[in-house]
Amino acid sequence: MFRRRLPLLLLVLAVLLAGGWWWWRERPDPSVMHVFPGVRGPAQASKIVEPPRTRIAQFDRGGPHRLAILVTDPQSGWLGLVRGFRAHGVPITVTQDPAKAMTHKVVLVYPIVSGRVLTAGQLRALAQHVRDGGTVLAFNLAGGGLGELFGVGPGTEASSRLRLRWSKTTGEPEADEIVVSSAGEAKVASVGYAPGTAQVAARFDDGSTAAACRQVGGQACVLGVDLGSLAQRSMNGRAEALARRYVNGYEPSLDSLFRWVRDLYVAGEPMPWLVSTAPAGKQVSILFTHDVDYGPSVRNALAYADALKARDIRGTFYVQTKYMKDYNDKVFFDEAAVADVKGLLARGQEVGSHTVAHSGAFEHTMSLGDGRERYPRYRPFVETVDTVRGASILGELRVSKFLLERLAGAQVVSFRPGRLAYPFTLPQALDASGYRYSSSITANTVLTHLPFQLTDGRADGALQPVFEFPVAIEDEAPPPLLQRLDSADALVARVARDRGVVTVLIHPNTIGDKLAFEAALADRWKGRAWMGATDRFGDWWSARDALELDVEPRGAGWTLTAAAPRAVSGVEILLPKASSKTVTLALPEGGRSTTAIP
Repeated sequence: MFRRRLPLLLLVLAVLLAGGWWWWRERPDPSVMHVFPGVRGPAQASKIVEPPRTRIAQFDRGGPHRLAILVTDPQSGWLGLVRGFRAHGVPITVTQDPAKAMTHKVVLVYPIVSGRVLTAGQLRALAQHVRDGGTVLAFNLAGGGLGELFGVGPGTEASSRLRLRWSKTTGEPEADEIVVSSAGEAKVASVGYAPGTAQVAARFDDGSTAAACRQVGGQACVLGVDLGSLAQRSMNGRAEALARRYVNGYEPSLDSLFRWVRDLYVAGEPMPWLVSTAPAGKQVSILFTHDVDYGPSVRNALAYADALKARDIRGTFYVQTKYMKDYNDKVFFDEAAVADVKGLLARGQEVGSHTVAHSGAFEHTMSLGDGRERYPRYRPFVETVDTVRGASILGELRVSKFLLERLAGAQVVSFRPGRLAYPFTLPQALDASGYRYSSSITANTVLTHLPFQLTDGRADGALQPVFEFPVAIEDEAPPPLLQRLDSADALVARVARDRGVVTVLIHPNTIGDKLAFEAALADRWKGRAWMGATDRFGDWWSARDALELDVEPRGAGWTLTAAAPRAVSGVEILLPKASSKTVTLALPEGGRSTTAIP
């Protein structure tokens, strides 16, 4: 009898042992972890889905009045051009067909003009396109016998050129002389041309011609910087060594190059149009963001929220859901903190995620995770500044978002990592975890004061449906923030000249000077700047980015057609050569419009 029951007894014992092990594993240590009774999740797993490689054909559309990008090497950095021109609001068609490209008045040939990639007939057609009044811009004029047409001597390739200086100066050192490469790891190739008959627009630091145009009916222009490669490196956060300052400075190197090409498009196209980078009627956009990553900061954040609400401004509060006591700090995400987060929401503010552990290991040593991390089993324990136990990138994203939504009722779509730690897997992890907006790197590091779309793995292959809003001003560098009010105001003014975006990062660990700074900066730019939270501006920016626009001649005038895959409002279409200089769009999701341009 006993032998017959032994298997059953062993099974019961195994179940009891498993249950005991599960109970021991699930049972947190109350001296180390704060427990929210009955809270478990998120239930659904996050799955990393590798997106298909972004193809040139996806952008081979639109009418002939866009800027045409003729790609002669599909393995080049052409996607950097796409990301940059879309951010700057320049309409583009990307194609590998020379005949199609030359139906456009302005053609950018990238990355090389050579008999190795274009036939003799195609090279002759490019030359004739210029003589017939078109504009052709080449980056690497490596062959094909077109040197005389472009008015430059032979080009020399190198990655040792570090600076480009414009001939037409503005009086602003950062804009007049821009960075294009680094002496360290962030090397970007360039082609310096010998002087010729072209009018020089810029020179490299070795004296060679960096940018020039020759009038021959139309314009034949060269730009010796590999703009696609530089854009990819910068926007992928792989060009940190290029920046002259990490943050709190004006670094328009990438913007300056894209604007030069934009101006060639405007000059050479009979009816150019551009999509404004600021909401209608505003000179600049200011995002007021706050990193809530210290015990008193949670309560202090309410004072910042009150000051913003009094000015009818929404800010973003990136809240660390710190429920573990460790090297960094004691527990501060508890029932009292949840009540304060609800207070932020009640004041109309946005709440975003600032991770659970706030660890420097997030960037270099933290694993991606399996996407099944759940509270309360997920217990990241910070041991030193750069080491953490039991943490993963997906865990930091998933669990922090879940707790803020489940406990406080937030809708979390924006993320900022602690210490601006920026792992290469972050773009795909953000998408898998349900985020749409990131603020994870500085504007100086990416050499642009505009948002842009992220790519999978911070690499060249595939776009991710997540947008980055880089930080321009932060509060930790000396001197104290309030003493930097005038310099911050001057930075906003510089960015405003090109309708850029200024993201302000403040830690509400104190209420005095920092709060006074935020209030004063908001008051100075009242009426001139769009001011608000990352989610609202992100919704506007991504809807703007998705717009499909074209112009076509109709009778004695022109017609602007617009299609909006997402609801959009307050987007200005700039028409530099029309008698009516702007059209402001407001369209529902899926909406279309046709506007006559006199």
